[in-house]
Amino acid sequence: MGENGNRKTIELPSNITVRDLAKSMESSPIEIIKNLMANGVMANINQQIDFDTAAIVASEMGFDATLETPDENEEEKGEIPLWRRLIADEDPKSLIERPPVVTILGHVDHGKTTLLDAIRHTDVAAGEAGGITQHIGAYQVEHNGRLITFLDTPGHAAFTAMRSRGAQGADIVVLVVAADDGVMPQTREAVAHAKAAKVPIIVAMNKIDKANADRDRVNQQLAEIGLVPDEWDGDTIVVPISAKKKTGIDDLLEAILLITDSLDIRANPKDMLLER
Repeated sequence: MGENGNRKTIELPSNITVRDLAKSMESSPIEIIKNLMANGVMANINQQIDFDTAAIVASEMGFDATLETPDENEEEKGEIPLWRRLIADEDPKSLIERPPVVTILGHVDHGKTTLLDAIRHTDVAAGEAGGITQHIGAYQVEHNGRLITFLDTPGHAAFTAMRSRGAQGADIVVLVVAADDGVMPQTREAVAHAKAAKVPIIVAMNKIDKANADRDRVNQQLAEIGLVPDEWDGDTIVVPISAKKKTGIDDLLEAILLITDSLDIRANPKDMLLER
């Protein structure tokens, strides 16, 4: 545990019990439970809460929370993406190309929902994929004659475990980072999940239309967390966008298809039918 000004830094796992969180902050479980209740989360002393929830509680109690580095065994589990493990035993002749599954992650208020809406409205003809949206929050858009499936994460991003599960269930992660705000704790946590799942990351640098946008500063922060922008000769595609003004959306979809082509995403059509 370190100190940053008057605030202490605390390292937390991806899931922790209320009791252990209280112990790590030298506080009482009752205080933690009261704080959770104030944020709309009901929990008892032995209940597990995810990192996002714990980080918000910690922040309100004077701590800056960081996600624990996964141990070597966890890294080994994520050596290849989930979808590649699922088709590992399939006959290559029975596999066909399938649309990429994309999830959008990032810090709260950096524009994830606005970006999803902007993407949805760039393809008004396609609409939602039947009744799927109501059940799992997924919809498809068509770009240059090719389909892309987006997972729509419901609810308040800070109080859902779907961020970690979303990285596991997607082929590509689009990380939204606001050009006027930069890399934040939830940004780092989303990157940690994506990297653990071995899922490629595309950065959508949002709000570039704002007067206080600072692209160079955000590029520097991205480089510091291991996402060196392509314009800095790195391996991470960074697409400047304004979700509010719907600019740069086509460029982002092009970047997704570019990464898709490099991944050669395939599936067994029989299994795809079973999943519907």
